[in-house]
Amino acid sequence: MVLSGCGFGVGGSPSTAEEAADGAVEEQSAGPAPAAFDVSAELGGEGFTGEGWQTVEPYPLGDPRAIRGGTISTAIREFPGNLRMAGTGHNTWLNYTIGGLCYQSLLTLDPNTLEFIPQLATHWKISDDQMTFQYRIDPSARWSDGKPVVAEDVVATWKLLMDPTLQDPSAQLVYGKFNEPVAKSEYIVEVTAKERNWRNFLYFSTMTILPAHEIGDLKGSEYLDKYNFKLTAVTGPYTLREQDIDKGNSLILTRRRDFWAEYQPWYQGLYNFDKIRFVVVRDAQVTYEKMIKGELDYWLIPKAEWWAKTLPEVPAVQKGWLVRQKIYNQAPNGVSGFAINMRNAPLDDVRVRKALQYLYDRETLIAKLAYNEYLPIDSYYPGSVYASPLNEPIRYDPRKAVALLEQAGWTEVGTDGVRVRDGQRLSIKLSYYSELSEKFLTSFKESCAEVGVEILLDRTNPETLWKNLMERKFQMASIAWGALVFPNPETSFHSRLADQNDNNNITGFKDPRVDELCAQYDLAFDQEERIRIIREIDHIVYQAHPYVLGWYLPCQRVMYWNKFGMPEYGFHKTSEWEDAFATWWVDPEKSRALKEARKNDTALPIPPLEIRYWEKEGNEVAGVRKATDGVNVE
Repeated sequence: MVLSGCGFGVGGSPSTAEEAADGAVEEQSAGPAPAAFDVSAELGGEGFTGEGWQTVEPYPLGDPRAIRGGTISTAIREFPGNLRMAGTGHNTWLNYTIGGLCYQSLLTLDPNTLEFIPQLATHWKISDDQMTFQYRIDPSARWSDGKPVVAEDVVATWKLLMDPTLQDPSAQLVYGKFNEPVAKSEYIVEVTAKERNWRNFLYFSTMTILPAHEIGDLKGSEYLDKYNFKLTAVTGPYTLREQDIDKGNSLILTRRRDFWAEYQPWYQGLYNFDKIRFVVVRDAQVTYEKMIKGELDYWLIPKAEWWAKTLPEVPAVQKGWLVRQKIYNQAPNGVSGFAINMRNAPLDDVRVRKALQYLYDRETLIAKLAYNEYLPIDSYYPGSVYASPLNEPIRYDPRKAVALLEQAGWTEVGTDGVRVRDGQRLSIKLSYYSELSEKFLTSFKESCAEVGVEILLDRTNPETLWKNLMERKFQMASIAWGALVFPNPETSFHSRLADQNDNNNITGFKDPRVDELCAQYDLAFDQEERIRIIREIDHIVYQAHPYVLGWYLPCQRVMYWNKFGMPEYGFHKTSEWEDAFATWWVDPEKSRALKEARKNDTALPIPPLEIRYWEKEGNEVAGVRKATDGVNVE
């Protein structure tokens, strides 16, 4: 289930959803399918009781008031370069969002408590040494082509991820920690880890499962080609049909009427929209204007000026038709700023990198251009318990920047005002894609020019920028990362990935102590020990300056047309703005009221500007235990 994520701004078409809302579909669940009679109870078949296994009693993750029907259309800045669930270049926001809505894993994490809950598997076992895991697959689980989900699907998925021709080194790093899984029966799959690691159970349990009957005979390179712009059969509540892929323009996810888990309590109140439409709108200003006109539904507001200055003056906002809202919860904050390719001069010198951080006047920019909406980032785990308290905040100081540059040998200044060393000018290309970044980047460029550093701003499109990042063809690049509830420093900072393409260590960061700490982190089954380790990693990375760090927003800042129903908490406790796709719905009464208000030019009640449900002591979703500090794998 998609209950968290990160990504670009979105929007949609109110009229489509309003029309659909009036005809919300009443559906009847077929109920669970029986287990195969030729599989014994001991092997997960007929008569399986779950004795000796772990599971969790279900409760509805959605709102019982939710109504099925309607459409929410969202905007993406660029049509994706691929729609794959694995392989080179697949790890984009859109693919993760589509994957979470269309596919499932053996288990998933409760977005409120962070405890494991069933998905494709009903039960699980963890050996005493925490090296071997068994899962009992739900006999009711079905692919969208009607075939049952079986243990061989898990085996085939692992084999595909481990195929080097898939060109996915991060996947091979993570899943290479396991021996090949074994199908003990149609419903029981077992996997043994090669070494102890508290994340082993987490990662194997949440691995996206693909159908063996489609991928089982494919090499990784064949999968890359065959499924570049289509999905396999799916198990999730939505599907992406080939006829709904309009290359360059839009994608439409359709809610499945035959979703196998429709009857399960977990899914009550979830996945309510009949269609989720992703529309390409390349310019953020155009997206904003479409929102104001009522052509789009829902958007993550990317510009502080729009939130703080422009939107309050918009008549649709003043009349309660268009809602602007901040939703606060405990979703992890990602890192934004300028990624630095440290592999080549002059950026291989930490003194130059640190000088660039001193030249980024974040406090002034936040105050004057961003209406004090943001907080400076001083950690690679901002706003979390994992942020190192030893990180000394670096603020704008051109004198310190000059001192560092001169220490690095950049003492001569040419006739054009640019510093020179050994005949080479201190000129750096900074790549970006969003026009909304330009005023901040221009300010940075000017600050750098004042001390003799030339910044060449290079605007490109998102797909090209991502390709260049994955192929390490950049000097500096403006980027914003999503974040994980449970950090995985290995895939971002381990030396093993520094000189390989197609992974998240885009800066080429290497440090033997961080590699040691990553190994220690793997064995830290205690949450307090994990916090200590990540803080040390954070401090080491912070001192190396692989990024010129920017700022973060400690909430989800969205706008939407006032026709949606939503849970009182807005989003689940650890989820980001994409949670709306799973938990919101088109409310027929609100939809009709909005239509009448726009027709008659009358006002609607204005929802609260902020939702802070999760900050209030004792607030939980009904039936949910208090959130735990870590994954329960002990």
